[in-house]
Amino acid sequence: MKNNFLLSTGLVFLFLISIFSVIINDNELLDLDTSKANETIVYTDNHTILEIGPESRTAILELPGGHNISHKLPLVVALHGYTGSGSGASNFFDLIDSVHENGHLLLRPDGTISITGQRFWNATDACCNIWGQDVDDVSWLTTLINEAITYHGADPEGVILVGHSNGGFMAHRMACERGYMIRSIISLAGATHHDFNDCPNTGYPNVLQIHGTLDSVISYDGGSILGNNYPSASQTVFSWANRSGCDLSYTTVNQLDLISPSGENDTIEYEHLNCSFGNRVSLWEIPNGSHSPQIWSSSDDDFSATILNWGLSGYFPDSDGDGVRDNLDAFPNNPFEDSDSDGDGVGDNSDVFPNDPSESEDTDGDGVGDNSDVFPNDPSESEDTDRDGVGNNFDQFPLNPNEISDADGDGVGDNSDVFPFNPNEQVDSDGDGVGDNSDVFPYDSNETIDSDGDGVGDNSDVFPYDSNETIDSDGDGVGDNSDHFTFDKNEYQDSDGDGVGDNSDIFPFDSSEHLDFDKDGVGDNSDIFPNDPDEFLDSDGDGVGDNSDVFPYDSNETLDTDGDGVGDNSDFYPGDPSKWVEEEFNPSIVIIIIFSLYMIISIFFKPSSEKILTNDSLSAEEDEC
Repeated sequence: MKNNFLLSTGLVFLFLISIFSVIINDNELLDLDTSKANETIVYTDNHTILEIGPESRTAILELPGGHNISHKLPLVVALHGYTGSGSGASNFFDLIDSVHENGHLLLRPDGTISITGQRFWNATDACCNIWGQDVDDVSWLTTLINEAITYHGADPEGVILVGHSNGGFMAHRMACERGYMIRSIISLAGATHHDFNDCPNTGYPNVLQIHGTLDSVISYDGGSILGNNYPSASQTVFSWANRSGCDLSYTTVNQLDLISPSGENDTIEYEHLNCSFGNRVSLWEIPNGSHSPQIWSSSDDDFSATILNWGLSGYFPDSDGDGVRDNLDAFPNNPFEDSDSDGDGVGDNSDVFPNDPSESEDTDGDGVGDNSDVFPNDPSESEDTDRDGVGNNFDQFPLNPNEISDADGDGVGDNSDVFPFNPNEQVDSDGDGVGDNSDVFPYDSNETIDSDGDGVGDNSDVFPYDSNETIDSDGDGVGDNSDHFTFDKNEYQDSDGDGVGDNSDIFPFDSSEHLDFDKDGVGDNSDIFPNDPDEFLDSDGDGVGDNSDVFPYDSNETLDTDGDGVGDNSDFYPGDPSKWVEEEFNPSIVIIIIFSLYMIISIFFKPSSEKILTNDSLSAEEDEC
């Protein structure tokens, strides 16, 4: 019995694999690249691959090259079929290149792996949690979508779920339970709940059901899987149309060339029109279409662009991320602007004059628009009546193009005023830099001042502060009028009037003297000895100066050698101060002198005590030897 059960279970398992498996070659995952997106809206095929979601179960999010998270993009969620993968579904729907070609983010989640190793989505009762595993795919997908919106620049108003087979069922379940956050679902070969009452009303997303009439896995006309029923394609669409208040009968609106080979309309587009909530509900029927029609890129049909255009119908991005959709944004690529009240091409936020189409800027903030403001960068000026380049407010001569200011306030413009900062001067007739009003010599460029008032300008007057002098011919610093020696720079005074200047006159106040050759303080005219600094008088006229003459008033005497008061000429004994008159001869004195000399000689030349050797004794001693 047990063996029969296992055999039955195995057969069911193999049957399900044969039914739900779609042969789709998964691309291997690109290396994760978490680099920051470039600040540009030119999207490239240099995609950024991110791994997002809770650590326990992550998914791949693919961003176009050049994506800037401030420029929100639609988010496409690729939901694979039973045993498939997010990567495989993305390739099947041709969504990889669509990322940069159509400008959107691509979320590639993988379903849970069953106890027998197949990936599946826990969608409706009919499909495809075969083993009844406890899986909450709705919450997980919600987390992924919110993360893409919050951190990676996905537009919350542009979330599109694209699912095949089991993924189509999952897309319908998300529309039921998360309708408020989904713009559109596109289900290929999927279905909603058999009992639509099991589908909670959480919103009114756009619903597109694509189905082949010859689908042998999920029947176009509805069916069951392991006893669990699912509705037909038309019933699926009808249930959504009924909920959305659309026309209950659909209308054929178009025929499409959707699958390979191209060149033929192979799909009929039906739509329940006039939906009360503004959404769309459509059925694209593929006559004779299979469970997995050839829709990928090898068919040359732009399937992804076609379904995304439908899924984004009525969608307007917020390209600049300013919170205003492009259809309402006058500046869809400028995050700082969204309206232009005066239609001048400048947004109201930037337009200082939002209701004046002739003005938009007031650079200097003076209340006058730059277009009208002659001085758009000067808040103190806006007009220039005389067009001299200086505004009227600053121009003291607003009607005179030759003048703008009167710095000294003298009523004469600075351009005409030779002295623009001197209110007392305006003209300089002689061009000497001194105004005529102050210039004592207004027509003499060499003179301006006469400080001493002598009629001679200071520049020419050697003595500009002395009214008695103007010239100094000899350059000695004394004016010619006062200089007694006008051509002798060494002299200017002769105090004693002797004709010799004071500088040369040793006796400037003695008219009888002017030289002192021996520098003894006595002028040469008075000095008897002009070449002897020690003498200048000879009172007794004996030819010996008074300073040297012991007897300055005795012409017969000049010296007194022994100082006895008797001149040498009269003193018989000039070297003996005790006498000066000649005495008679006394022989005894001579004798005494001779005797004294003898005694002196005897004392100094006395023989020694040794014996005096005679020649004979010397000879005798020699013989003894």
